[in-house]
Amino acid sequence: MKRITALLTLAVLLAACSARTVLVADVDVLSFVDSSEVEGDLAVPGSIDVYVPDADDNLITPDGGQLVTQAPLLDRMSGFAARIAVEVRNDGATDLSVSGAFHLAAASDSANIYDGTDDLKLAEVELTLPAGATQTLELNVELDEDDPALDLLSADGFRVGMAIHASGNGQAHYRIAAFSLVLKARAFDLLPGN
Repeated sequence: MKRITALLTLAVLLAACSARTVLVADVDVLSFVDSSEVEGDLAVPGSIDVYVPDADDNLITPDGGQLVTQAPLLDRMSGFAARIAVEVRNDGATDLSVSGAFHLAAASDSANIYDGTDDLKLAEVELTLPAGATQTLELNVELDEDDPALDLLSADGFRVGMAIHASGNGQAHYRIAAFSLVLKARAFDLLPGN
């Protein structure tokens, strides 16, 4: 009886919606990230990689990233977006090469979401950071319902992560200013049988 009541209520609510109505869930990934990972220093005697969010208590080893579960709409996604901004300051005396990459993986890919197995690199940006300068790495991703990358998102959840790479000779400081996701689904896709 409760199920029928819930379905009728959903049907009435959806009847007021257009077929183009899109439900949106915003996920602030930084709210899941330990504050000690949001910013840090990169000593660069050659090159170094940092992986955030960190799942194995070691920022410099690739791991499973952040598991996102219990978000509404995961098995009926019609769109996905990610926005990441990382401020990087070169505290050294020479130029550094700095890059960032955003990875999306299936929930089951808990060992390494950066190895190309059950995961995708969806955005990458690289810049040359002069000595004493501060710049922002911006990673933006927009997927629509026809994008095969959405197949990585399921009712079980998905994993996200970012790799920050620096090379050269010196010291850099990074601070993650934004790491947010937008999950989208059409209201009518939520009806049973669709």
